[in-house]
Formats: sequence, C-alpha cells, structure tokens
Amino acid sequence: METQSTTKKSFLQNDRLLVCSMLVFYGLCIIGLFAFTIWGLNRRERTIAANATSTASILSTQQAQVANTVIARLAQQDKYEYIERFDRPTSDWYVGSYEKKYGDLRLIIKNDVYIWDVTDTKGFTQSTPFYKGNQIKDFDIYVDLKFKKDYNVGAACSGFIFRRLTNDLNDGHYTFTICDDSRFEIYFYKENRWENIAFIERENSIQPFDWNRIEVIARGDHFTFVINNKEVFKMTDNRLQEGGLGLLIDIDKENPAEIWFDNFGYQPR
Repeated sequence: METQSTTKKSFLQNDRLLVCSMLVFYGLCIIGLFAFTIWGLNRRERTIAANATSTASILSTQQAQVANTVIARLAQQDKYEYIERFDRPTSDWYVGSYEKKYGDLRLIIKNDVYIWDVTDTKGFTQSTPFYKGNQIKDFDIYVDLKFKKDYNVGAACSGFIFRRLTNDLNDGHYTFTICDDSRFEIYFYKENRWENIAFIERENSIQPFDWNRIEVIARGDHFTFVINNKEVFKMTDNRLQEGGLGLLIDIDKENPAEIWFDNFGYQPR
C-alpha cells in the first residue's frame, strides 16, 4: 500500500507540472499574440499616418500647381489687346433700351458693371455685339458675369454669342451660356433652328448668384470652353470660320431678371 501511495503521489505531481507547464505555455502564447497585435496596430497606424502625410503632400502640391496655373492665366489675360472694365462710359457697348416688340430690356453702365435689367424678353434671345465687327477669326475671350436676381431660378442664362456671320442671326452663330441653376449650354443657330451641341445639367464650377468667369478659345474649327478656370468642354465644328462676337442673355418670357457683366477681355490669335 505504501508503494501505491507513493506512485499515485508521483503521478499527481507530474500532472500538476504538466498543467502548470501548459498554463505557462498558453500564457506566453497569449502574451505574445497580444504583443504582436499591438505591434501590428502600431505599424498600421504609422503606415496610415505616413500615407496620409504623403497624400496631403501630393494634394498640397497639386493645389499649389493649380493655383500657380490660375495666377499665370489671370496674368496673361491682363495683357489682352482689349479689356473693358466698365468703369467709365464707353461707345464700344450698347447702352439704352431695346425695341419694345423684342423685349422690355434696359442696358446701363453703372458702378463699374454693365447691367442688363430685364422686365420681359417677350420670348427673344437678346444680345449686343462687340464693336470689332464680323470678321473675327481666331481669338480668346473672357467675361465675368453674375446673376444679380432672377424670379424663377433656372429661367435665366447668359454668356457669349460668337462666329456671328452677319447682323441677321438666321445666317448662323454659336452660343455659350451658363445658367443660374448651375447648367451650361452650347448651341448652333441657323435659319430659325437651334441645334444643341452640349447641355450639361450641373457643372460644379458654376457659382449661382456669384461672379463667374467664362472663356472661349477659338482656333479654326477647334473650340475650348472654360468656366472659372476649369476646362468644361471641347468641340470641333467647321460650319463657321469667322464672324462677330458679343454678350448674350437667354431668359424665359415674363421672367424679370438682372444680369451683371464685368471685365470683358479679347485677344485675337
């Protein structure tokens, strides 16, 4: 009996050692796994932070490049052959009222802006030509415009008419307009027919009821359209190789509105 008791005791001691060893082993495994997890998380956070820093640096560089491009563009535009700031009376732009049969519209130069005060267009698109005539070929033009008021948002658009072949609009011309609901449109008009070239329902660069700079770049049959320094559309169209240009509004009938123009620039190319 004494031998069996000793043997049983020895077995119990061995079992205790085995259990303790296993507990120590599993404990070390858990500690190691925990430590590895913490190390992995720290590494991931450092990687994310490094990537975020790198991304921020890239974005900052890109923004700086865009800003420099805009500054360079504005500096170039300040050297255009013709710049009208509407800070004084001028004979280059029409001032007065339109014939009643075409619309209740009054154009004035006041407080350094060219104001188009519209009571009713009577369903007509209204425009006034640039004094250079109808023989303009390649050019760069820009203007700042603002929808000062519109009683029916989306019913007022404004911009350029260009390559206007003669004083008779039915002979052909193009238009490029932005609207106070953030859309822009490009049309070709001839013989009482409007042909839609581009109709973009929402352009994020347009600032409704704030100043917007729009541009047209014409080289032969190639045209580029820019809104607030963002190129928004390009086209190739050889129907009109030259013609006059001017400012234009397209406002729904019986919709009073007021549109301001400023800083018109023209450069022949």
